[in-house]
Amino acid sequence: MNRKKIALLTSLTIFSGTNIPFNNSVNNQSINIIKAAQRKKSSKVESKYPDIMKKLDITSMQQYDSNMLFMGVTLNKFYIKDFSTNKSGKTSLLLAPLNTSDQYFVASTKLDHKVKKNQRITIQGFLNGKTKINAKQNFNKKYLNKSAVSVLIDHISY
Repeated sequence: MNRKKIALLTSLTIFSGTNIPFNNSVNNQSINIIKAAQRKKSSKVESKYPDIMKKLDITSMQQYDSNMLFMGVTLNKFYIKDFSTNKSGKTSLLLAPLNTSDQYFVASTKLDHKVKKNQRITIQGFLNGKTKINAKQNFNKKYLNKSAVSVLIDHISY
């Protein structure tokens, strides 16, 4: 055998002895890049508006000082307990995390969709401290003077 044939056989023997998954590494690499891009996108949104359930114990908001309740949050699929629209077209919303909950969140904004009681809505915005529900908000009288947390709305999903 000449040198070229020996070199060729030696290289084929070495090459066949190693198991290099070329196709899988290319696929895995692209999958990892896609996953990294997805994580980056979702973490940016979550860092600005994290889910309120992960940040605070919403079953007992009275435990928090009003000064602590200034942060960006997402109220994810909260129930509209009551709402009213004033003469200028602004709608005040009374929200609760559960349909049976007595922990309330109050928000006011101009809506581009019609809403109804017990509808679920997602709001991204900023908590603006504690407040009391008053007669000016035109909610049902049973909610009058109840404690609530004020929310300044940045984005609404119906």
